[in-house]
Amino acid sequence: MRFLTEEGLSVVIFRHCNCLLASLIFVFAPSLGAQELNATESDFFDDAPLILTASRMSKPLAESPSSVSVITRKMIEASGAREISDIFRLAPGFIVGNYSGNNPVVTYNGLGEDLGKRLQVLIDGRSVFVPSFGGVRLANLPLILEDIERVEIIRGPNAVTYGANAFLATINIITRHAAEDIGVKYSLTTSGGGNPEADDAYIRLGYHHENLDWRISLGTLNDNGFESVNDSRESDKLNFRLDYVAQQNQFWTVQMGSSETVRGLERFNTPITINRDESATNSYLNIHWEQVLSSSTSSARLTHTVQDVVDNFDIGRITLLGPVEYPRIIDFDRISTRTDFELIQTEELDKSLRLAYGTSLRHDRIKSIFLFADQKYHEVDTTRLFASVEWRFAERWILDIGTTFEDTSITEREVSPRLSILHNFKPDHMLRFVASHAKRNPVLFEHSGENNLILPANGVVPDIRFPVAAGNPDIQPEDIASYEIGLRSQFNNAKITSDIKFFTYEITDNITGSKVEETIPVFGVVEVETATNSDETRVSGIEFSIDYTASPDFMLRSGFSFIDAESTESDFTDSIPDWSAFVLSQYQFGNRHTVSGALYYIDDMIWLDTQDRTSSINKLDLRYRYLIDKDSETYIELIGQNMLEEYTDYLSENLQERTYLLRISGGF
Repeated sequence: MRFLTEEGLSVVIFRHCNCLLASLIFVFAPSLGAQELNATESDFFDDAPLILTASRMSKPLAESPSSVSVITRKMIEASGAREISDIFRLAPGFIVGNYSGNNPVVTYNGLGEDLGKRLQVLIDGRSVFVPSFGGVRLANLPLILEDIERVEIIRGPNAVTYGANAFLATINIITRHAAEDIGVKYSLTTSGGGNPEADDAYIRLGYHHENLDWRISLGTLNDNGFESVNDSRESDKLNFRLDYVAQQNQFWTVQMGSSETVRGLERFNTPITINRDESATNSYLNIHWEQVLSSSTSSARLTHTVQDVVDNFDIGRITLLGPVEYPRIIDFDRISTRTDFELIQTEELDKSLRLAYGTSLRHDRIKSIFLFADQKYHEVDTTRLFASVEWRFAERWILDIGTTFEDTSITEREVSPRLSILHNFKPDHMLRFVASHAKRNPVLFEHSGENNLILPANGVVPDIRFPVAAGNPDIQPEDIASYEIGLRSQFNNAKITSDIKFFTYEITDNITGSKVEETIPVFGVVEVETATNSDETRVSGIEFSIDYTASPDFMLRSGFSFIDAESTESDFTDSIPDWSAFVLSQYQFGNRHTVSGALYYIDDMIWLDTQDRTSSINKLDLRYRYLIDKDSETYIELIGQNMLEEYTDYLSENLQERTYLLRISGGF
């Protein structure tokens, strides 16, 4: 497949897109809001679900300007998933591994590593990307699986909507409206002393009064991880959500929550094995206001997130310079806060033209002596302006153009455009062409970090600093230019839905680690890890998904991905598996019995932060659910995970074994 470069066709396309978009905004913005709302959602595929993540405008799935997968509540339940990371296996091209039993890692296509930096993850529109190291600690999130309504996944760059770091893909986890959860709901899950020894609990209380609904939910997730690894976990979570309908079509949502996670750790970049516990507190506030009028929608969102990690330990005393002994304290403590304010306006100008635009202001603060060799807060400010236009310029044709202007205190101003053309060439077939451009900004540690091992003064000699890693103020953002052709179709009166995507993208200025030399008094030259830009990675492939709903009692979901990759970094190429696939099926027979199963396959690969090549993985999970009492919706479930052969996961010592779970749930 021939690769188009940014210097070629993409420059011409994107320049014209930006000019057209700017013209539309300035011409039409002063007179917005006078036209009557047109229900474009029903133009194609009346039964298709509406999605929100792709362009800030509510659209049927078939009209999305980029490739989207939706993981529904029904799919989550049918999979028998115990934790959040497992549900991402149900999207084509997504790969899930476990760096340890308490540290799941998710990536799209490949290039995966602990705290991977190329995915944007949101919960109800709130970014949970960690600004210090990057990535997302999924196990630490104050999010409970039972509270999730659906997950919308943009498979491809989406910086036009969510800015830098919406690079390879964007995940938006959408929780249930409080009105859906009135009364009391509970569930208890146990492995019965098997391996891992899992014991989980969940309870939820929901209340309705006139125009107000609220829900409070508590959950705990506990297990001992892999058998041969110190990776136990105790995670307690509390969430509150309030939904209020005010006058004049105004809607308020207030969410807050916190999690306390204690997890066992043992790996450290020395020959010494260090067993210890890390304690992490993660709390948040999310306030969303929305006003819906006949031809426009206005919304504002304020979020605040705090992540506080305590991880310091003494590895004993060491002797240097003859008889002099030093205590060696390792301090990984870190705290980061993120405050984000966002304004969005959508307008329907007439039956053929819709516009969405807005701005966001973000302030990140990070303090860590491990990351920056001081006790100060290091800050990053980000300003973003974004806009997109949907134009039905002819019968059965849609043009969707968008762009984002972003400026941060550690990078230069960036522009990330996207062009999508959709053609409904037959009533049940939608063809799309998408060209997009995005950035992956360096995280603060890559830009200005300073990681030292310090031997403190002992009265004989002063502090001795051993540099281990250092940031690079000249580091450039990673750049991706992506192109895809897709076809979404329906057959047999919408009982069968398929989506096929041919894609190619090129990543330039890959950010990788390299060694530089630094001279230390007395000890001489040492090697220091730093971030540098390498050459390029090229990826092309095909993704396919098919959904079949024969009746309300039967569901089949499947997807596969085939990828061809080459990179100037051999590790990058090896991290991208050639094949991955999944099949999920559920059948309900009678009024009380439900069976489901999920089969996953991942070709052999490596993760970027290890040299352990994992063999191909075949994972089969089975589930049987029995309805005990219909009025209280009391169920008993038996779940079997990894029912095929045992396999190594991420690292050679991580052995995934057959596991059985018993779950009881109900309500009143």
